[in-house]
Amino acid sequence: MAEYKIISEPRTNFAKGETKRLRREGRIPAVYYFHKQKSLPISIDLKEFRAAIQSRQRLFDLTIGRKGHKCVVKDVQFNPITDQAIHVDFMGVDLQEVIHINIPINLVGESIGVKTAEGVLTQHLWELEVKCRVSEIPEALALDVTDLDLGDSIFVRDVKLEKDVEILTSPSTSIVSVVKATGVTVEEEVEEEIEEEEVVEEESKEESEKEKK
Repeated sequence: MAEYKIISEPRTNFAKGETKRLRREGRIPAVYYFHKQKSLPISIDLKEFRAAIQSRQRLFDLTIGRKGHKCVVKDVQFNPITDQAIHVDFMGVDLQEVIHINIPINLVGESIGVKTAEGVLTQHLWELEVKCRVSEIPEALALDVTDLDLGDSIFVRDVKLEKDVEILTSPSTSIVSVVKATGVTVEEEVEEEIEEEEVVEEESKEESEKEKK
């Protein structure tokens, strides 16, 4: 599978305020570890990391100093207010080793239940946990929802992947469904209120006309 290159810088200053300084410079702290080896504190460019994640690659070539390391993103901490990444854990891997990893689920197509029955497409699961060799990690699961009618659902048990990729998520977990729309939108409520006011006004006018006569 393809690899996305990320260049890092060793992090040696752990004084108070250093993390804030890094973030002001557009960088975030991170750590690289490989099995039982000592972890390496590093920093990476935030924009570069965003681009790496948006590339949808699962395997990365992380450069530390002059050496490249094959790795996957094991964990990302986010700011709860801005939703911006503030720390990343990179886990070193061997291409032939078997690991557990989450892959994103992308919905494809327009559901017939949404198109013809005014249903609402509701996604319940956004990532699928799988077990496979590093070299076999799927970039994503593309799930076609075109044939989903009102009341239909797709479960994990319905998903088929390559034979060398084992799905670990519970088979009974619902991924996506088409449900009947409930309630009305704000716009619809406003329109109904306007229509009711117009009816009341018309009735008032008619009563006034009758009284004049």
